[in-house]
Amino acid sequence: MSGSELSVVVASVNGLPYLEACLEALEHHAPEAEVVVADWTDEATRALVALRWPSVKLLSFTEPMTVPELRAAGIFAASAPYVALIEDHCNVLPGWSERLLAAHRAGHAVVGGSIRNAETERSRDWAAFFCEYSRYMEPSPAGPVDDLPGMNVSYDRAALAAIDDLLREGRWESWLHARLLERGFELWCEPEAVLDHAKDFGFREFLSQRYHYSRAYAGMRNPDLGSRRAVYAIGAPLIAPLMVWRIARTVLARRRHVREFALAAPLILLYSAVWSLGEAIGYILGGGRSLLRVR
Repeated sequence: MSGSELSVVVASVNGLPYLEACLEALEHHAPEAEVVVADWTDEATRALVALRWPSVKLLSFTEPMTVPELRAAGIFAASAPYVALIEDHCNVLPGWSERLLAAHRAGHAVVGGSIRNAETERSRDWAAFFCEYSRYMEPSPAGPVDDLPGMNVSYDRAALAAIDDLLREGRWESWLHARLLERGFELWCEPEAVLDHAKDFGFREFLSQRYHYSRAYAGMRNPDLGSRRAVYAIGAPLIAPLMVWRIARTVLARRRHVREFALAAPLILLYSAVWSLGEAIGYILGGGRSLLRVR
């Protein structure tokens, strides 16, 4: 046992310099937390972690692992009463761990926070941020919500026990949080538990990410859909305008980054169209190995 009240699990798939910045932020802003890094990148990354942060619990994998599998491995290795999940491109901000713990101590089993964009110089960075994290951008609503991010969320042990089988299956947070809601758990948003999304996706890189993420997502849904897969595949083109509309609605409602959204809108539409294509192919052909390509 670490003696810490909070364990922080870092899924590491991008390597340096992202993981280095992530661990520096945790060192400064969550110094009391037990940190668990689940990594499958390379030996150089793991050697730096072992040298600079010897107290970090480092899980090394030589075979490719998906992000949900890395999260699960970290959760099972964590020892604190509360376990928070972030990723290597996330940098926690001052007060992050304190806000999560305060919400847990107040009786909330599942707590998530806001996500801020740290890559602000290019429209492509804003487009990636809006596509991935607009639902969680500031100012997030405080209180019970029906959705929380998968990489700024913390669970108590009762909540983790309720999703143990889904973690072992390598499921994304949409499955985990749906199960928790079904079993009577509340998803609580603590908007001041903020972290920075600090990954600069190249244009082609993010196109690839959209395709592989959506194909993997559809493939994971297929066993539950059965013969309805064909209907979902046919309807997939409708996803793109729906996604753009939802992003626009959120940006306008929160009155944040409206100009950045307007400038990034063409890219957002393109990225959403690629997501639609990936879902369609996933429903038809399955997820293939796309989940291993998600960063």
